[in-house]
Formats: sequence, structure tokens, C-alpha cells
Amino acid sequence: MRYTESIENSIKAYPELKIIDAQAYYSNNFNDIPETTFYKTISRMTEKGVLQRISKGIYCKPKQGRFGVTLANEKDILDYYLGEYQGVIIGYRLFNKYGITTQIAKNVEIYSRVINQNYKTIKNVKIHKLNLQLDHKTIKMIELLEILQEYMNIEDLNRNNLKGYLEAVVFLNYDDKVIEKILNSMNYKKSTIASLRNVLDFYEITHSLNKYLKGTSKYKVINMEELYDTTS
Repeated sequence: MRYTESIENSIKAYPELKIIDAQAYYSNNFNDIPETTFYKTISRMTEKGVLQRISKGIYCKPKQGRFGVTLANEKDILDYYLGEYQGVIIGYRLFNKYGITTQIAKNVEIYSRVINQNYKTIKNVKIHKLNLQLDHKTIKMIELLEILQEYMNIEDLNRNNLKGYLEAVVFLNYDDKVIEKILNSMNYKKSTIASLRNVLDFYEITHSLNKYLKGTSKYKVINMEELYDTTS
């Protein structure tokens, strides 16, 4: 089978609206084919309307309906880059998820294991590369670190819901080994780690976070006593 025919048949069998990240698709399926041949085939299929370009290097097979052509939307993009344990939503979509704020951002920010480059923007979705295996607890701990890193800047912060979130997540999901794995892979601020230490100390949960912090340093951290005073 000719190279071009092989590429065309593969894409024709690909689900409508599902994201095609050209670089990843080539690496995963056709790295034995000359790269120029692959991209020329993609270009021709786009010209014919078989594919639609939705961002640089990102395509989808459009869906033909009685109301016209439909292209991949935000949900399709998130489904691809988040997948099952492939990514984590961060930013205001995360804060809103737990009721920490009622503010909803138009843009979505995520970490994803799927992308090859360090950073990518597709429509309103901003994607940061994540070099870390994910499971339920790892996602929960990344979410916790993200919230502690940003909570002082969150608009319309609901302190009562923040308190409820912290209680639930540390008692149900805190895992010192998982946190160690994350901190060895991702660059969180010392103040974020110190805030997590304050939360765990307040709830009397054993941890080993002191090894990441200098004993004499002062960090701008969450004040748990103040949080409870203002929400009681």
C-alpha cells in the first residue's frame, strides 16, 4: 500500500470531531513514513475538506449534519487532552468545580500528558505539558497544590467552601508519597509547599514536607486559624 493511501485510510477511519494532533499522530502511527509525505497528505485532505484545521498542527474530521458542518469544540478538545488520567484542569475552571468561586473563565487551562511540546493553545484551551503518570490521588493532589498556590489571588473567594474542600481532600486523599512524586516532577513555589504544610499541621496529618523547606525562611502562606475564624 502506498504511503499516501495508508495515511488517508487511517484518517478516514478516525472518529468525527476527535482531535488529530498532527505531530503526535505522525509519531504514534507513521514514523516509518517520510514526515514530508505525511504533512503533504494532511494538507491535501484539508484542501478537500476531509479534514479541518482548528489550530496550528491541530485538525479534526468535520461532522456533516443537516444544519451544516460542525467542528471540534471545547468539549472535544478537553476530551482528547484530559482523557482518562491524561490531564488535569487547573485555573478558574478548577476553582469553580469545587465552589471556591463563582467566577467562570472563558479560557480553560490544563496540564496534559498528551502534548509533545511544552505549551500549546487551541482555541480557548491553554495546555501545559505534564511529565507525570496520573491516577485518582495524583490528580487530587495536583488540584490541591494548584488551589493553594493561587488561592490568595482568587476573585470572589468563598472561604467557607474552601474550608470544606480542604477538609475533604486532605482526609480522603492526602498521600505523602504521591506529593513527593509530584514535587520531584513539577515546580511548585516554596510558599505553596509551606501552605500545604500549614493545612496538614492544622488537621494533624503526618507529612514529610519540612525537607522541602528551610526552617528559618518565612513564607506567605494560608492561615488556617484565620480561615476558620472568618467562616465560623
